[in-house]
Amino acid sequence: MRDLLSWNVPLGRWAGVPVRLHVFFILLAVLALYFGERAEVMPYSLAALAILFVSVLAHEFGHCFAAARIGGHADQLVLWPLGGLTHVNVSSDPQAELITALAGPLMNLSACLVLAPAMLAGETDFATLINPLEPPVPLAIHLTWHDVLRLTFWINWLLTLVNLLPAYPLDGGRALRAMIWQRWDYHVAARVTVSVAMSTAFVLCGVAWIVHYRYEFALLPLVLFGVFLFFSAKQEGEQMQEHEPGDAGLGYDFSQGYTSLDRQYDPRREREPGPLRRWLESRRLARLERQQQIEEEDERRVDEILARLHESGIDGLSSEDRALLDRVSARYRNRLRG
Repeated sequence: MRDLLSWNVPLGRWAGVPVRLHVFFILLAVLALYFGERAEVMPYSLAALAILFVSVLAHEFGHCFAAARIGGHADQLVLWPLGGLTHVNVSSDPQAELITALAGPLMNLSACLVLAPAMLAGETDFATLINPLEPPVPLAIHLTWHDVLRLTFWINWLLTLVNLLPAYPLDGGRALRAMIWQRWDYHVAARVTVSVAMSTAFVLCGVAWIVHYRYEFALLPLVLFGVFLFFSAKQEGEQMQEHEPGDAGLGYDFSQGYTSLDRQYDPRREREPGPLRRWLESRRLARLERQQQIEEEDERRVDEILARLHESGIDGLSSEDRALLDRVSARYRNRLRG
């Protein structure tokens, strides 16, 4: 759900990109610390949260690096427990979307590959290590370095598997849409991906029921995650229907996730929208307004940088100044391509 992107708090600019922490990550941290205190395993909770934060950050910067390599950019990073909420702006091309979508999970998979020799050399049961339903390190007051490495491997493996699920808003959903888009048009790819995403949500609920006898704590998280994916796909399908190919004359590239602020008349919209739809629409408009403010602020800073460039030359620019110029330049290129 794109509106979930607005549920976050700022953490400042990292490498020239605004970084924000999603409210779901904050809630997870509060719950982990609470149960860690109650069960007297606070070191375990702190280690798991730190590993998760770094792993998600690496995942998101993987998207950024991939986007930058193909001439795009990321307006901001949004860190949530499972990664993959950050929206990157790249050219409206299926190959570009596929590359940026897979870059995040590949970062987590790379961490697993780096740690795999150490895991195989130790006394770790590899089958237990790759089981996504149960951490390989039991709750304990004290953690060894080998425990930390095993937990790091497992968290990155879990992030890889989850984000490769073919469902919105996960990277696997974007990757599937891009692969289908390479053979058919964008709207066909989007409709097929919505159907696959909804099926994936039902499969997750079925898996939850099958495994809950052995992993009793997996039932609720899997069902809640399945419900989340179902309604995310449902909302994606509704937004896609509002912008069928007949709307292309508006001059906007809907494949990149942006929607028009102009609401043309459509007989399907004669019925007054309910309070939830009105609230979602207000959140969407607020998000677009914030995005416009960010772009206006970037353009104002570019004017200042260009003035300094005229006075002191290219050597007088900082790395952040150059990153901003590259980001704004990529934004204008994407507009021209659209």
